[in-house]
Amino acid sequence: MICNIAIIFIAAGVAADNLVIAFVSGNEIAIFGASRLEAPKPAARPPRWLVLFFLLFIIQNMVFFYGKWFGLYTKPMLSGQEQLIAIGLLFSISMKMAQELKSKNGTVKQVLLDTQYFLEIGLGTAVYVFAFGCALNWLHLDRLVFILSLLVFTAIFLLVGALLGKYHFEKTFKYLNTVSVFLLMTGNVLLIIELFKHNIQ
Repeated sequence: MICNIAIIFIAAGVAADNLVIAFVSGNEIAIFGASRLEAPKPAARPPRWLVLFFLLFIIQNMVFFYGKWFGLYTKPMLSGQEQLIAIGLLFSISMKMAQELKSKNGTVKQVLLDTQYFLEIGLGTAVYVFAFGCALNWLHLDRLVFILSLLVFTAIFLLVGALLGKYHFEKTFKYLNTVSVFLLMTGNVLLIIELFKHNIQ
């Protein structure tokens, strides 16, 4: 039971890394909508940020299943140490996200990000999603409920982040961004404790 809660916390924390991208996309949507009202164009195309927003969502879902496949393929090569490696991988993700927290919360001071930085954030999140997919297999927790949890959390945080960006709720964004990191770290601590107790028994 505790192990399941830990994995759901970790899934929520990984998925919440999309808040930055979604927030910036929401800002762009608001600016794009305002510009259309001021100077309507007969053949307006969707803003490039919105296109990148959905493209990165698709990429992350694909990368997650690639991670699951990679974890399944490499499990026999880890000589029974796959659970320890998975815990180390997830813990390193939580530490990395904690280090990035200040810079991500500072994103609200910028109206828009350049395309390169936007893609760097998106691909960085995809790496975390890939690692989570690997860890599920290495922990022998490749269950449908955890897969659905990640996908649902990803969709929720993308939607919530876009709305926060559109209506400029910077404080709420910072709060959710901070809470998500604590969820990830809490999930890792619970997972370590549970697996440690299991190994002792």
